[in-house]
Amino acid sequence: MEIMYKQKAEPGKQCQECQSFTVNPSNPSVGTCFGKDVVAEGGCMFFKPKEENPQA
Repeated sequence: MEIMYKQKAEPGKQCQECQSFTVNPSNPSVGTCFGKDVVAEGGCMFFKPKEENPQA
């Protein structure tokens, strides 16, 4: 199955806003997703927004 990864995704659906993205602390413009190197502004068809902190 092809993931359909894009180097530049539309705002609101970028890797940096996805639950699966782990930022690289030494370079916040890149990171990893399920062990694959990705750019923070990239995106794919498995985007799932980060959950906001629930209020108590």
